[in-house]
Amino acid sequence: MTEKQIKQRWIDIKKTIKQRPLLAYITGIPFNEWYTYMNSVPVEIEVDRIYNAILDDRNEKTKKIKYELQKVVGYREAKQFSQKIGISDTTIREIIEGKKSAAGYGVIDKMEIFLNAINPDFEISLENPLSKELIVRDEFDEIISEIRDISNSLLRESFELKDVAKKMRANIDWRGQLIEPSSGVNYQISRLSRIKNNIELIFDTYIKNNQ
Repeated sequence: MTEKQIKQRWIDIKKTIKQRPLLAYITGIPFNEWYTYMNSVPVEIEVDRIYNAILDDRNEKTKKIKYELQKVVGYREAKQFSQKIGISDTTIREIIEGKKSAAGYGVIDKMEIFLNAINPDFEISLENPLSKELIVRDEFDEIISEIRDISNSLLRESFELKDVAKKMRANIDWRGQLIEPSSGVNYQISRLSRIKNNIELIFDTYIKNNQ
């Protein structure tokens, strides 16, 4: 590796360790040298050692997830479960089939929380920064934002309808074609239907069994 590549790898490693401080212990970074490690670039052999230790950790966690996924998720059901977890069905299939032997920590974190939600005996890694509460909050924040946007869109639709009633003819779009008066409402209904399904998915997965 070139000096530039070593430096970039170390920057990536530091970012990962800062997000998951327990990795410093797992990778064997001496506690009394923490400041030195975080403010300089170790020799190449040490950078590679820590990089490989992190890779081994990701491998072990992915293997554990793969074993649990195989018990609850079939190949054909990957797409359905991907919506619950917030991870692509392709990634789920690759883990189940062993094609992805070392998933990224972002995937690992979400997978662990989901698997623990459906099977409390499945242990979440100590350094996992996520929780069911955080996932629900983030998902619901996005949904709330979209609901507010739909509310504003429906308000605009009410003005459009008033305009149609006043002119006694449909409005025209930028292409010169007539706009069906109900088209905007139908679109918002489809958005609300998708939101409803998402709310039910999140509730059934992360909240329902805790009540």
